Parts: sequence; structure tokens; C-alpha cells
Amino acid sequence: MKTVGFISLGCPKNLVDSEVMLGALGKAGYKIVSDGQPADVFIINTCCFIREATEESESIIRQALSLKKEGKYKKVVVAGCLPQRVGDKLKDKYKADAWLGSFGRDEIVKLLPKLSVEEKPVKTVPRVPEAARIDNQRWRFTPKHFAYLRIAEGCNNRCTYCVIPRFHGRYRSKPIPAIIKEAEQLTKDGAKEINLIAQDTTCYGKDLYGGKSKLAELLGKLAGVKGIQWIRVLYTNPRYFTEDLINEIAANKKVVKYIDIPIQHISDNILRKMGRGIKGKDAVELIAKLRRRIKGLFLRTSIIVGFPGETEKDFNELMNFLAETKFERLGAFIYSPEESTPAFGFDKQVPEKAKVKRLDTVMRAQQKIAFGFNRRLKGQVVPAIIDEKKGNCFIGRIYGDAPEVDGNIFIRQTKQGGKSLRIGAIYNILVTGAKGYDLTGELYESC
Repeated sequence: MKTVGFISLGCPKNLVDSEVMLGALGKAGYKIVSDGQPADVFIINTCCFIREATEESESIIRQALSLKKEGKYKKVVVAGCLPQRVGDKLKDKYKADAWLGSFGRDEIVKLLPKLSVEEKPVKTVPRVPEAARIDNQRWRFTPKHFAYLRIAEGCNNRCTYCVIPRFHGRYRSKPIPAIIKEAEQLTKDGAKEINLIAQDTTCYGKDLYGGKSKLAELLGKLAGVKGIQWIRVLYTNPRYFTEDLINEIAANKKVVKYIDIPIQHISDNILRKMGRGIKGKDAVELIAKLRRRIKGLFLRTSIIVGFPGETEKDFNELMNFLAETKFERLGAFIYSPEESTPAFGFDKQVPEKAKVKRLDTVMRAQQKIAFGFNRRLKGQVVPAIIDEKKGNCFIGRIYGDAPEVDGNIFIRQTKQGGKSLRIGAIYNILVTGAKGYDLTGELYESC
């Protein structure tokens, strides 16, 4: 077993686990092959957050096992959230050679040699660890200039639709010194943009530091790490924003004025059933405060349509809220009934056809908002990071666009003092136009 193929599914938190696994394998002497190449072992790091994610994971498993029969792979390992959640349920359905749960990533180097001698499938689904794991020695999937930095694992929130706490355990923060050390490793590896992730970043530190959120303090200390130019805060919870956090985001020059704040809904009826712990007016007041206090703020949110018991009145209330708030960035999802969650057994499940219609209504309305916002950016000078080059066109992101989920800016001006723009560098870009969710621009001056 010398060559390893790999696919990482799901969220950036899963991606970090994948990077740690590949880092350990690389250090142990395994050769990581590129996508589509034959390999001794093919590893699938699965996701099962919602039904569509589970279906995608199972589809990839079937494809990998089919390719194994054709001789492209000798062994197939299924890792991550799916085996952690369902345990033995998939072993009879899919004849993989090994099953490795989310918290078995550190066992990967010990597991692969067993595949050469074991005839029966190897199964490792460890218990949830007591403390957050440290994510060192990563072999990164992302471009060198940006990285995800996980600051905590697990979740103490009990949203009635979410399966994560049930197999990822209680909230566990990394100590601040460990996070700073990880950030230093990432910047040494070339990262200029650090994207903070956790199931809930606003709860950071409560379990370690006397019940108080330490996200604001963490942001201040990360700003002192040499090499970091942008710090982006993802996955915040409107329930736990503090005055200190708002002040820190507003004042810290390295923290980009972009907040990912999933609201999920605005109707008090639905928020209560979701177990979100806030009322609609709390979200409205928080958003007004954030926009008032943080200059140039971009807000991204996510919402769920078709939650059990969502009436036309609830949905219309949501639509009115979105029309008034005009989020710069928004993702919408159809409610997915997940076994082992309280909402799975709720009465008044919304018909699938109604869910689809409501999703379409939301996205059509948001498209107009997003396109209009982008058109209004024309003529403004905005900092942007360069992600890649295709032909004569550089593709980047303004500070209001997170990697992999938001739009891009396309820059055709390729010269600065006779030199080409650099991948991973941040420039001031004059926005010259908008193309749907994306922008066009030209170099204004170097940041």
C-alpha cells in the first residue's frame, strides 16, 4: 500500500480532517495521487449533514467500489461523518475494506497496513474525544494563500433539525496558544487569509475560560501573527454575539468586514420549533446593530424553508424580512428530515412540492437583491485577493466574498509596473461591472 487517492466531501470542517489525514500519510511515506489516478487505496471522507449529503456520499462509495472491481483501486476506505453516525448499518450494504469514523483520522497510518493482511473489513469508530484535537501537519486541499482554521469541535446547541451534536459531541474549544501555533504553521505554509470555522464560532472559549466567549480576544491575538492579512469569521450564531466581539470586528484591521451569521428563519413560531433560542426581533436588532457599528459590512446568512409547521404566514414573514434586510450574501436550503433529531417526528411536515416552491421563491428574490448590490459596487475600489489565473484573466475575491461559497471578481488588467499580478496577493481593485453574482474589475493600486 504505497499510493493513496482521496476525496473530501462536505464542509470545511471535514476538509480540515482530510488535510490532517493526508499530512499524516505523506509524513509516513505514502504517495498522494491526483484525482482520477489509479491508487492502492482510495479514501472517501464522507458527509451526512442532510439527506442530499448522505446521498452524495453513498454515490461516491458506489463509484469507488465499482472502480475497485475494474482494478483501479485495490482497497476502498470509507471515513468521516457517515460511519461515525450510522456505525454498522452500511457494512452489509457496501463492501468497503475499512470504515473509519470522524474521530479515527489519527488512526489512518496504522489502519492502511492492516488492509494488506486482513480479509474482513476493518472497522474503527472511536468515541468522541474529551478535548478538541489539534490540526497540525496538514496537506492542504486549498490554495496556499488561504486556509481554514478550526477553533472548536462539537456543539452544545440543540437545534431540533441538526444531527451534529449527536455524533460529534459537546462543544470543545482549542486553547488559544494552540490556535496561534496552528495559524503560524499555516502562514509559514503561505496562508494570508485565515477563515475561522467551528460548528458555532461565537461560543468559542466558553468551555475553557469560565463560561465567557473568547472569540474577540482570539481575533486580537491572531491579528498579531506575522503573515496574516485577512481574518474571516464564519459560522457565527446570532444568539451569542457580544459587545466585545462587535467592537473587535469593527476595530481590527485584519478582520475583514464580513460575517457569516445563519439566521435560519425569522418567524417566532419556527424559531421556537427549531430550538434556536432567540426571537425574530432579536435577529433584526442584532443585524441593525452590526450594520450600524461595522463600516462596509457584508452579511452572509443561511435559511431553511419547509420546516415542519411552517405556514404560509410564517413563510411570508420570512420573505418580508429578507426583502427589508437585503443580505449581501445568502444561501437557502430545503428542510431535510433527519432520523434521530426531534424535528423528524414533528407534526405538520411540509409537502416536498411546497418546499421546492418556497426555495425557488426565496432564491429568485435573493437573486435580485444580490445582482442589484453588485451593480451598485461599480466604480468602488475594493480590496481583493487573487485566487488563480486563467489565460489573461485573473480570478479573485473581494473581501466580501468567502472562498468556495460566494462570487468572484474577474480582472483583465494583468500588469502592475510591468509585472504580472501575483496569485495570493491582495490588491485594491476598481470594480468596473457586474455579471450576476460575479464582478469585473481592474487594478487600482497595490494594498
